[in-house]
Amino acid sequence: MLENEIIELNKGRSAVYCSQAAQDERARYVANHPTNILVFKCMDGRINLPFITGVPIGVFRPFRHVGGKFTLLGDPYLNHLVREENEEAMRQGRPTLSLCTYHFSKGDKHRGCAGHKYDTASARSGAIALKKEFDVVFGTHNIEMGAILLGIETDEDSIVFTNEAGETFSIAENTEVADATAIRVKLSRIYPDISEQMLNDLLPLAYGDRAHVRTLKLAGARPHSELVHGEDIICVGRGFDWLHLPNRALIIGPYKYYDHTWKDAIAIAGNIVRGNFESNPNLKKGGALLIISAPYRNLEEKGIAMTQSDSYSKVAQDALGENIKNLNMKILVGVTDMTTMKFHQLKI
Repeated sequence: MLENEIIELNKGRSAVYCSQAAQDERARYVANHPTNILVFKCMDGRINLPFITGVPIGVFRPFRHVGGKFTLLGDPYLNHLVREENEEAMRQGRPTLSLCTYHFSKGDKHRGCAGHKYDTASARSGAIALKKEFDVVFGTHNIEMGAILLGIETDEDSIVFTNEAGETFSIAENTEVADATAIRVKLSRIYPDISEQMLNDLLPLAYGDRAHVRTLKLAGARPHSELVHGEDIICVGRGFDWLHLPNRALIIGPYKYYDHTWKDAIAIAGNIVRGNFESNPNLKKGGALLIISAPYRNLEEKGIAMTQSDSYSKVAQDALGENIKNLNMKILVGVTDMTTMKFHQLKI
C-alpha cells in the first residue's frame, strides 16, 4: 500500500539524515558554502532541486505553492517565515539568498507550468514579481539578504540562471564549460547585485546540475512518463524535505496569493492527480495518497504543529471534496521533527 511505502521511506530517509556521515556532509557543505538558500518553487513534482544539483538534503529551505506564486507583501505568514530564516542565518553569521523560480518545457509548452496555464511568460513574470518584492522588503545590494531569478527546464532538468533583463546561462546549453572562473564570471554578469559569497555559493548548483544533465544526455531520450506529470501523492503543509521522489508528489505550502489561496492550490492538485490517473491506468491501480504535515524543532513547538496539522487536514479534505473518493485516496496526518526529518503519524 502506498501509505506503508511512504512511512517506510520516511524511516529510511530519517535514519540516513541522522547518520554521522550525513551530518558531516551537511556540516562540511555549509562550512564551505555558508549562504542560507531559500527556494520558492511550484508544487510540481518534477521540480526537485536537491535531486538535480546533488546538494545534500536539508541544505535548501523549500517553499512550495501552485505556479510558484508567492507574495511577501500580501502574505503575513510567509513574510514571518522568511524574516525568521534571515534572522536565524544572521545569528549564525550566514547570508541568505532567495531563489525565485519558474519552470518550463522546451519541447512542449503543455508540459510547462499548469499553475500559469502553460504560459512560460506568465510563470517568469510571477517569479520576477516575487524577486521585486524581496528588493522592496530587503533592498538591493544587501549583502545579508539577496534574491535572484532562476529558471528550471524540466525536459533536461536544467537550471537556467537568468535575470529580469533576459540574460541567461543555461546549464544544458553549456555542459562543456568546465572552467570554474568562466562560470563565475557569467553568473556575476547576470547577478551583479548579490554578494561575492552568494555568487560563490551558487557554483555548486551549477556544477551539480551540469553533472546531472550530462548523465541524462548520455542515457539518451527520456521516457515520456518522466516528462509529464506523474504524481499520485499530494502533500499539504510544511516539512517535506525528506520526500524527494522525482515526479511523485505535489507539495503545497499553507501560503496565499492574490489569485490563489492554498485551498485553491489543493483543489488544483487533486485535479492534476485525477488527470494523471486518467492518462495512466497503471498509476491509478495503487490509488492516491494525501499527506498532511506541520514542522517543529523542539518539544515546545510540537503541540502547535499538531494543531496546525489537524487544521491543514480539514482544509485539504474540504478542498479535495469528491476527489478523495474518486482517487481512492488514503490520508496520512502527522508532524515532522525537522531535527531528524522523522514524520510522526497522528491519529485522525
